[in-house]
Amino acid sequence: MLKLEMASLNKSKPILLKIAPDLTTSQLDDIVSIIDQVKIDGVIATNTTINRVNLNTNKDQLDSIGLGGLSGKPLKNKSLEVISYLHKKSNGSFPIIGVGGIYNAEDAVDALNAGASLVQVYSGFIYEGPILVKNICKGILKSLH
Repeated sequence: MLKLEMASLNKSKPILLKIAPDLTTSQLDDIVSIIDQVKIDGVIATNTTINRVNLNTNKDQLDSIGLGGLSGKPLKNKSLEVISYLHKKSNGSFPIIGVGGIYNAEDAVDALNAGASLVQVYSGFIYEGPILVKNICKGILKSLH
């Protein structure tokens, strides 16, 4: 629908689908199929998680905070799994923007090696500051040599 609307207006903007890390492989398969059918331009993998497994924070404190999405380092491994799965399942047929737990160059390179075309930082940027971007770029260049 959006693609048709943009075409009628002679405009072209990429449309990306941002997905949760909590999806099943069956749901990820559906996403790959939908992207192929609808011709969405790519995927942002992943959004925040509602999964609280392996957190060190006690349950009472978590209950008082609420059920909002969890981001940052606890998300890294699951995000990498989703990126890798989507990349393999789609044979790399669409761009994936890797998001989740990227705090340094190694994390960014891990996402790229898993199949991400680009990386996006949120929590890492908050905790590490603007120097994170420079360090990631240097680290990616270093990994290429």
